[in-house]
Amino acid sequence: MLHFLSVLLLFLLFAVVIAIAVGAYLLNKGIRMFRKAADKATGRQTHTEADVGRRSRASGRGGGTAHTATGETIIDTRDRATANRRIFADDEGEYVDFEEEK
Repeated sequence: MLHFLSVLLLFLLFAVVIAIAVGAYLLNKGIRMFRKAADKATGRQTHTEADVGRRSRASGRGGGTAHTATGETIIDTRDRATANRRIFADDEGEYVDFEEEK
């Protein structure tokens, strides 16, 4: 009888641990989904989009958050297509030779 109770207790403990793990996973998933919906509703970048912005900025594509030497924070909330669009048309502007003054 004692062996049966110890096996039953071990089984119940295992079931509680599994239930806590599943509950934590579902809670985390729900929080991420809620945060993503809130970010979309307010027009803010989601966390994964912010990470993409940091990687894009490192490769010269723009977007995300930048910090200046004076400590100011610059937040670029434009989407990638807007941030990467050309400012001047191909037929506008002209090429200028740069000569450094001595």
